[in-house]
Amino acid sequence: MARLGIQSVSKAYGETKVLNDVSIEVEEGAFVVLLGPSGCGKSTLLHAIAGLHPIDSGRIVIGERDVTTLPARERDVAMVFQSYALYPTMSVAENIAFPLRMRKLGKAEAQRQVDEVARLLQIEPLLGRRPRELSGGQRQRVAIGRALVRDPKLFLFDEPLSNLDAALRTDLRTEIKRLHQKIRRTMVYVTHDQIEAMTLATKIVIMSKGVVQQVGTPSDIYHDPVNLFVARFIGSPAMSLLKGRIDPAGSGHRLAFGRTAAGAVDLPAVKRLPANGATDVLLGIRPENIRITDAENARLTAGVDLVEPTGPEDIVTLKLDDQAMIVRRPAGELTQGSRVGVDLPRDKLMMFEPTSGERLL
Repeated sequence: MARLGIQSVSKAYGETKVLNDVSIEVEEGAFVVLLGPSGCGKSTLLHAIAGLHPIDSGRIVIGERDVTTLPARERDVAMVFQSYALYPTMSVAENIAFPLRMRKLGKAEAQRQVDEVARLLQIEPLLGRRPRELSGGQRQRVAIGRALVRDPKLFLFDEPLSNLDAALRTDLRTEIKRLHQKIRRTMVYVTHDQIEAMTLATKIVIMSKGVVQQVGTPSDIYHDPVNLFVARFIGSPAMSLLKGRIDPAGSGHRLAFGRTAAGAVDLPAVKRLPANGATDVLLGIRPENIRITDAENARLTAGVDLVEPTGPEDIVTLKLDDQAMIVRRPAGELTQGSRVGVDLPRDKLMMFEPTSGERLL
């Protein structure tokens, strides 16, 4: 095991800055997921850690060793790629053993290690097959096995599940999580899939346009996003964001919605208001935190615009004037076209400045 230190790393291609002063500390044995949309710099950062791309400035430290200028072969890392990268003319056993052959390990010891990895990944019956005889999920297990047998200080995963169908992704995601819990090695994993990030990671790094937006546990990222970008990016269905105007109300503040003042929400005292003195804000709330009440006695009412059944629950779109809110409800509870009361618990609300994305509440 080894810790990983990424210290003020920057990388540009011409005028395009891909990584902008990125600093991350990864503890020994952690499973860190680099998460963000396409083009955010997460794969470039992973390749920089591996030594596949040189950086323009900053330092990369693995364990106690500064590897910033070292070539990839001297960094003691193993990488699992999206494309499997297996040798088609070799058997599964030969593919897994290939790194051991390069180190000129004895045949008996190499076979022992291959057998041990095959047992760990439950691919023992596949050892005699060629890659063309395997499914996508089986090929990725072999690729992981080839990385495991090297026994590196650091494992790097570059979107390893993106070529698999939904069912296989779920199965292999579970296996990767179990594998980490068994071997407790430091892993850095790149994905744009937030479900993968939330289920696998001990720590998530959210990136946008080459800048780290937030680093935290999955719970921290979900329940306490630092800005509007993180709040929007994490969560499925996404957080509901309602345009409103904020006004003083007694010892606190009140947020009014819609053209017709369809309703208002009382807020705790807001410590920070938009810096430009404007009163327009975005109110955010997660779908599971919106409460449905009787429309007759509610201060805030909405129409049921769309019901999407998913089996045990429905994903329901509510309309407050011309604004949409997404709520999770038990299957069959709400009917399209009906009108309901809505309660937005004060302790579950977040508030953002619309232009800068700064979190205000």
